[in-house]
Amino acid sequence: MNTTEQKQKSSAPKRQRMAPDERRAHILNAAQSLFFAHGWDNVTIADVLKQAGISKGGFYHHFAAKEDLLDGIVQHFTGEALKTAQAVRAAAKGGALDRFNAFLAETNRWKVQQGAQLKFFIDMMLRPGNEMLSHRITASVDAIALPVLHDIISHGVDEGAFDVPDINLVAGTIIAMSYDRRKVLQSAVQTAQAGDIAEATTRLNDRMTAEAALMDRMLGLPQGSILLSKPSDYRLMLEAIVHA
Repeated sequence: MNTTEQKQKSSAPKRQRMAPDERRAHILNAAQSLFFAHGWDNVTIADVLKQAGISKGGFYHHFAAKEDLLDGIVQHFTGEALKTAQAVRAAAKGGALDRFNAFLAETNRWKVQQGAQLKFFIDMMLRPGNEMLSHRITASVDAIALPVLHDIISHGVDEGAFDVPDINLVAGTIIAMSYDRRKVLQSAVQTAQAGDIAEATTRLNDRMTAEAALMDRMLGLPQGSILLSKPSDYRLMLEAIVHA
């Protein structure tokens, strides 16, 4: 080996040794930062390789395609939101209903802080021609969120706070309402971008109030038990998305 080759070898960056799970998380973090900054269509696998400092072989050991990155990012994003909300729920005083409302309130607060990320997912799911990616996002959210919601409802039934004939059906229906809500959220975001943040907030809050009323019925609760009417939180969330 000549002197030039020795210098090139010694100056080349050394790849950090990581456990497989750490390597996968490292790749996802690199991809997430690129997608949120530049958008899905403007990022290639080559960009992710460069950002993460890995080879093609290292990438394809963990992911078969670019779309698999999206699955991992959605699951991580959803998992972080639920982990934070679950911690608040566990610390909340009172019965199952009080803890569930604490969980919902913390979920809203967490979303307020994630304007750029929420905008990315909204654009991805509602853009014409993205039906397949939208389906993948939905499936990834289901895998993380449904077990958590099932557990919350089960505890409420065990305590006698919730009157639910079919826990799986109710949990699935509540999750399905959140998917249908995306078009309302998109409309609210467009209204906010046009400069009418008050109307956008009202539109989103009205939808959440209606969802709360339906959840009361499904859980066998008096009307007004589930607290989803949070105009101040929704305004902050819309402002964060618009200015992302």
